[in-house]
Amino acid sequence: MLAGDALDAINAFPLVEVKALLQQGPMLVLSPHPDDESLGCGGLIAAACDVGVPVDVLVLTDGAGSHPNSIRYPAKRLAVVRREETEQAARALGLAPERVGHLGLPDTRAPTSGSDFEAAVATIAAQVANGGIRQMFVTWDQDPHCDHQAAASMARAVAALVPALALWSYPIWGWHLARDRRLEVAALEGLRLDVSAFQAVKRRAIAAHVSQMTDLIDDDPAGFRFTDTTLRPFTGRYEYFIRTQP
Repeated sequence: MLAGDALDAINAFPLVEVKALLQQGPMLVLSPHPDDESLGCGGLIAAACDVGVPVDVLVLTDGAGSHPNSIRYPAKRLAVVRREETEQAARALGLAPERVGHLGLPDTRAPTSGSDFEAAVATIAAQVANGGIRQMFVTWDQDPHCDHQAAASMARAVAALVPALALWSYPIWGWHLARDRRLEVAALEGLRLDVSAFQAVKRRAIAAHVSQMTDLIDDDPAGFRFTDTTLRPFTGRYEYFIRTQP
């Protein structure tokens, strides 16, 4: 399937009321980096918090790779900054601090196999079991970023261990794929949520990731920064979730 056809299919997912998804039970959002949770699931998280449905966020990497050449913000300092930003974003969405966890894996080097991968899967699976998690949300495996793909692999491995767990994927960088790029995907199924009631809250959460949204770190010309174009898919009234199989 071409990426353009896949994105058209996602945009045309049937509209479902948020409460229909919330009624399916406690949720876990896997975020490859500090900010993916706000971008892809901020509205859903805020909706869950608003009605008291348990929702946890687990950030997989430390996010310290966004400005690798900064002198003022070396990796250790940047990791601290990004963790603090995630905590501020979580508060904006209504999440209690204890609902946000961090695995601290190295940014751009999240494992896809081996002992570190298995350890991450075991940690996630334990959180699913201990939290009575019924549905898990993770970045789309077609996102063109290695950490997003690693997160998707971990989620599938966990879902294979917990057959009753519903698994959903949310696109981040997939929204910006070239339309003529060929993807190894078949027909896509999923849903579209109207999160306009939580749009302002979601935008505050996104803005809390100051290091990624502004020129706070201005001593690395190659450093990452969101633009109006790259942010556009996440500031509208809808969030999109792809039904995913382990």
